[in-house]
Order: sequence, then structure tokens, then C-alpha cells
Amino acid sequence: MTLVRDIAEYRREENQGGPTMSMNSIEIDDARGRPALLWLYPVLIGFAVALIVLQTVPLFVPIGPMNWDVLIYYDAIGRIGQGQWPAIDFFAPVGPLEYFLAAFSNWLFADAQPVFLTQWIWLPVTVPVMALILWDVAAGGRGKLAFWLLAPWMLFTLLPFNGISFYPYPGTDGFGIYNRHGAHLIYLVAVSVLFVRGPVIQTVVLSVLVLSLAFCKITAFLAAGPILLFGLALGRIRIATAITTALICVGVTGVAELSTGLVVPYVQDIIVLASQNTDALLPRFLTAASMHFNVFGAGGLLAVVLLIAAVSGNAAAGGRRGGSPLARLIDADWFWVGLLLVCGLFYETQNTGSQAFLMVWPALLAILMRPKAGYGRYQAVILVLIGFTVVPNVSSVMHKAARAIAVAPGYVRLDAPDLGPLGLFSVKDVFAERAERMRGIYISHRDTFEAIAETEALPSFLLYSDPDYQYLLLEEMQAAVSAIRSYELRTKRRFERVLNLDFANPFPYLLNRKGAEYVAIGADPSRAVPKLDDKTRDAVAQTDLVLLPTCPVQHARNVLLEHYATALTEHQRITLTPCFDAYILPAAR
Repeated sequence: MTLVRDIAEYRREENQGGPTMSMNSIEIDDARGRPALLWLYPVLIGFAVALIVLQTVPLFVPIGPMNWDVLIYYDAIGRIGQGQWPAIDFFAPVGPLEYFLAAFSNWLFADAQPVFLTQWIWLPVTVPVMALILWDVAAGGRGKLAFWLLAPWMLFTLLPFNGISFYPYPGTDGFGIYNRHGAHLIYLVAVSVLFVRGPVIQTVVLSVLVLSLAFCKITAFLAAGPILLFGLALGRIRIATAITTALICVGVTGVAELSTGLVVPYVQDIIVLASQNTDALLPRFLTAASMHFNVFGAGGLLAVVLLIAAVSGNAAAGGRRGGSPLARLIDADWFWVGLLLVCGLFYETQNTGSQAFLMVWPALLAILMRPKAGYGRYQAVILVLIGFTVVPNVSSVMHKAARAIAVAPGYVRLDAPDLGPLGLFSVKDVFAERAERMRGIYISHRDTFEAIAETEALPSFLLYSDPDYQYLLLEEMQAAVSAIRSYELRTKRRFERVLNLDFANPFPYLLNRKGAEYVAIGADPSRAVPKLDDKTRDAVAQTDLVLLPTCPVQHARNVLLEHYATALTEHQRITLTPCFDAYILPAAR
């Protein structure tokens, strides 16, 4: 109770304009106040307009590791276009708002490059939120601070690359797009908690962000939870703001459930996914920490140094000059740096390879914007550690972007007219040649890959990251679409529903048909495919075209075939193309 009273006391001191040194009291760097918006808003608006323009141009980009994550969105886009809804009509690996925003963006920009479109689907939410944040921050005469909150958000929103590498060759990161979206939203939450002062703006911003996180990706929502809870406990979020935000979120969620029936199925899907992923949590903590040790290690050491500086009585590192020593110690630099690092690490346990540690930047910026003398003899080591915490992710993303831009003009473009925007990819000539060579081997030595699949191994441990594999995948989808249309013309029948027994199924989008109801999209059989129930079995049994890719035969594809086998007893198996088998429901049924 003493600590709570102390925190409340120095919060009152802040509101009364007393002498403080916290993150919410960054030294005023621009006495003009809101006039700073005269140059900040044009930057924000120009940024948004530039991204809109880029989505109107059919740009070819180098294909990257696990590019098929992009195809998941187009599976959902095709389904939503046919009236199906995530959670209600099909099982989705992330929140429904991800796919509704993707469908909306596709409606606006039907020919946009897929990586760009999916990277930027949250702009209708994040741009207004950032505009409100800039309004509030600049109102306190903190124009430079506002700009340096805006700049990293623009950089990481713009570039479709992750903070770590999964493959040595240049290419866009198709992997983990929804993970990057969650990281951007959590970043805005951290900024709102640490720097937004106006109760009305903070209420609006947090309401939008909390709802967005909940319906974007549940692990992002959970990762943001401690930031919000400690923001409330330490007085950075007023109790009235918290109550109002909670009421708004509950109210909107209730209206969504009553009007659409979406919320309860979504929660049920979350429970199913959680039950299939609980066993691997500790190993994923170790994996995330090891993969991001350059950032997490430097940031953790920074938090320790800041704590030592605070205990040593340095005014800046210790937070506020008012209140008890314990109160000053908690609401201080070390705490927020450490908390945001831990939240980022937790987020990475389920989303290894995203831009999660972007969320640490607001706490680091608060340190950089204050007089360094307040940190005493620790100022030099603090600045060095901030550099080591910031530079790896920024340099990695910018380096990947520079390499992709540099090599793109010389890459071989995919020739796939039936894929529409999904054909806007290119690859290095040696990978195009390798894709063609491997295709021949996959076809002529199918029994070899059957034997490999039986061992539950992949032909290559990095198969899904290989550019030639992702390139061949799109080439064979082009061949399959062409073969399906030829088959329909030849037999004078039209397939109404389609299912692809693979991780990604863009065929509902490509063929403008319905997808099989109630099945999982992003079908990773090890963690994202629910048990087959009667409803799903009946839906698959009524699906008149079920595709099975075979270049190469893979264990995961065989598992999916076995998973749905009881629903395919009436289907006839044919060779659609050398790399696709098809299960076709007889027309007389």
C-alpha cells in the first residue's frame, strides 16, 4: 500500500507540473508545440500516399523464404470473396481482422504485389492511431520526440523483412507477415503508455489498439498485456481511462458477437490452437533468446546497468525526484527496458523471426531524449548498449531491403498469367534452373521422395526456405490452374469447391470458387490442424475437387491426405499434372 501511495503521490506531482525526470517528462525540445504538426503530418500523409501508390503498380519482387505464408492470405481473400468468414466458415491460424483487412485491401488494390499488400493491410488502423499519438506528443512541445517515434514505425512498416535471416540469399520475407503486424501494434501500445498524456486521446488509441491486437493475433494481445497492466499500476494509464477502454472493448466485442456470431468461434479456435502448442513453450523461449541474443543480450545488460545507475542515485536513471526511493526505482528506465524486452521475447516464442523488439525503442528513446549528465559515470556505457540494442534489427532489415532492391532487376520473372498478382515474383537464374531440374527429379524419382516422407523428414532441412522450392510451387500452381480449366472445358463441368492438401491453398482465389468449408488454412498438421469432426468431414466429402501436390511428396502432405482420407472415399484419384494429383467427386453424385 505504501508503494501505491508513493506512486500516486508523484503522479499528482507530475500532473501539477512538479519537477520530474520520468519518461513522460522528456525535456521540451520545441516550444512551438502543435505547430510541429505542420511538418509531422505531411510526413505521415506522404508516407501513407506513397504506400498506396506502390500498391497500384504491378511490381515484381525477389521471392523469399517461406513465401507461401503470403498465399495463406489469398486463400482467405478468395473465401471471403465467396461469402465465407474466418472462424465461422474456416479455421484460421490468426485473428479474423487480419483476413478482413487483407480482403479489403485486395478489393482496393486487386493487382498489388502480394508481399506489399499483405505487409500494409493495417494502414487504415495504424495511420490514424499514429496521427493521434503525434497530436498528443507534439502538443507538449515535443516535436523531435514525436518524429523519432514516427520514424522507426515508418521504417518497419515500409519494409517487408524480419529482424533475423532464415536464408542467405536476397528476397522478401514472406514468412511471419502477421507477426510483423502484431509487433507494429505492440509498438504503438508502448508509445501510448509511455508518452501519450491526454486522457481522451489515450482512451481512443488504447481502445483501438487493444481491439486490433485481440483480433489480429492472440499472442500479440497477450504480449501487450504486461505493458498495459504496469502502465495502469504505475499511473501512466489513469483508472478512468482503463475503465473506459475496457468498457469500449467489451461493448464492441459484444456488438460484434451479437451481429455476426464471430467472437465465440474465434475464441474456440484460440483454445484449439493453444491446446496444440503448449508442449513447446520452453524450447521456444530458448530458441527465441538464442536467435535474438544480440538484441536481447545487449538490452538485458542495458537494463542491469540502468538499475545499478538508479540504485546509485543518478537522477535520470532513477526516474522521478518525488516519492519514495522504492517508487522512483520501479517507474524508471531499467524497468521499462526490461519489461519491453521480456514482452518481445514472449512474443517471439510463438512468432520466431518477426520485428518484435521494435517495441523496446520507446523506452530507449526516452533515455536518449534526456540530458546524459543525469546518468553520471554510466552515460557512456548506456549509450553504447543502446546502440547494440537498436542497430542489429535496423541494420538487418535495411540490409535485406538493399540487397533485394539491388538484385531485383537481374532476376528471372515468373511466367504465370493465371496466377494474377501471385505471379509477381522473380528469382535468380540459377534457382530458376534448379527448380526445373528438381521438378524432373521429383517426377521421375517419386518413390525416393515417398521413402523420405515415410521417415517424417524433408528432402532438405531448409526446403521451405529455398527460393527454388517456393518458385517451383508457384510454377506448378500455374500449371494446375491451367489443367483444371482445360479439364472443365473438356468434361463440360464446373468444380464449385476446391481444397489443396498443402500448407497454403490459394486455389479458391485463383479459380474464383469456394473453398471447402471448416478446414484449416495455413495447414501445418503438427500444430494448426484441428481434429477432424463430422462437420468438416461432411464438407470435405462434398468438395468436388481436392488437390494433392506431389513435387515433391512430403510427410506433411501425406499427413493431410491421411487426415481427410475418410472424407475422400467417394472421390476418384487422377493425375492432373505431373506435379498435382486430384481427387474428383463424380459428377453424378
